[in-house]
Amino acid sequence: MGSAGCDLDQHDHPDLKTGRELFDYHCAPCHKADGSGVFLKGVPANRHTDLSVLQVMHKVQSASGGKKAMPVFARMPQQEQVKIAIYLKYLGAK
Repeated sequence: MGSAGCDLDQHDHPDLKTGRELFDYHCAPCHKADGSGVFLKGVPANRHTDLSVLQVMHKVQSASGGKKAMPVFARMPQQEQVKIAIYLKYLGAK
């Protein structure tokens, strides 16, 4: 996809602690700050997702599924994955 998110598999950011902050850094460049996605670019909305926390974590780690491959965040610590997944699943990108 060539977006900024592709270059954001960097995890030396101790100032980012919450799911929202991590989402804004890693996910919002493609999925937009409100999680609405970019339909014309094939970037799905991810707010209020029906995916389970584990499914979101799997998607972040391996980017599998869907017609377009999202960037793989292979170096993302599990703790960050959990925070992002919980933010998307229960708090929702707003």
